[in-house]
Amino acid sequence: MTVATYQYVDLPDASVVTTRALLTARENITDTVVARAMMCIHGGAGFGKTLAVNTCLRELEPAEDVRKITFRARPTARAVRYELFTALDLAGEPPCHPSEFDRLLKTVLAERPRTFLVDEAQWLNGEAFEYFRYLWDEPSTQLAIIFVGGAGCHTVLRREPMLSSRVFIWQQFTRLTPRRFLR
Repeated sequence: MTVATYQYVDLPDASVVTTRALLTARENITDTVVARAMMCIHGGAGFGKTLAVNTCLRELEPAEDVRKITFRARPTARAVRYELFTALDLAGEPPCHPSEFDRLLKTVLAERPRTFLVDEAQWLNGEAFEYFRYLWDEPSTQLAIIFVGGAGCHTVLRREPMLSSRVFIWQQFTRLTPRRFLR
């Protein structure tokens, strides 16, 4: 991934604990990447979604070109285009017109397989999710997309039939209880 994000693992004596959710995420992410599909990992804040996904995706590198995108506010399709431009490390200035921008992104995304981790996906609205679907639907692009977010992510994706029907795997993270942790 373009940015190291291991969250709390950099703390002294911290390490990742392999949980059932992490093992399931590893299987689901691997299947999604192989199928060049889309998946949604959702659940409450602090349940370990991002840590699990980052851990699993790191295992696929360097063979897999993984790009991470994080959104903080309700982005428009225009904002998604610019984030993709940056995440792909494209040179020069971004195109001014949407059709030119779309053509550039489709061309670059057709060059080789890539996986996008879209973190904080609960901030995406239907328009932003739809733009990812638009790129993914292009026959020449070779994308796997992993949306990671809170319940809002799941709700928006489920509400849109064209998006929901394209999600290969849905995985919900739940709170790790002391009983499950101590096993």
